[in-house]
Amino acid sequence: MRKNSGFTAFELAVSMAIVVVIAAFVMPPYLEWLRGHRLRGAVNNLLGDLEMAKIRAIRENAFVVVDFDQTSYTIFLDTGQPGGVAQDWDSAGEFIVKTKTLPVGVQFDIVSLNFNNTPLTSAKDVTRFNGRGLPDRISAQTEILLINQSDARSIFINRLGHLSVQ
Repeated sequence: MRKNSGFTAFELAVSMAIVVVIAAFVMPPYLEWLRGHRLRGAVNNLLGDLEMAKIRAIRENAFVVVDFDQTSYTIFLDTGQPGGVAQDWDSAGEFIVKTKTLPVGVQFDIVSLNFNNTPLTSAKDVTRFNGRGLPDRISAQTEILLINQSDARSIFINRLGHLSVQ
């Protein structure tokens, strides 16, 4: 006598159809949660890195620059000429403290970034902290906006270096 074991092709097709229907209902909310999670994580990481840049500037008694790109940022010690007159605002040849790439789907709104930088540079996407931990050349509260497909979060820096998330 022969044992009947295993699945027939029909049973397998019905099982697969049930899995596909369940996945169709579960995947969109999961993907939305994942996008939100990535955005919140990127905001928290950036907030921590900005605080670290402030502390590093105080510890080194030097300018620490945060250079924003569309999907990444670089933090480096600005070892240009003392006095802040001829700082180069470029990470070439500088001591890089940290380079961070944002999660997939998260990016900076570079158009809205507007740090009041010196006339020596036209870079709107660069800020720095001085040796006292104060943001250099920020006269009013400045917003750093991170966006994904469906949401946005902001980090605000005021002229005293206080960081807040909204």
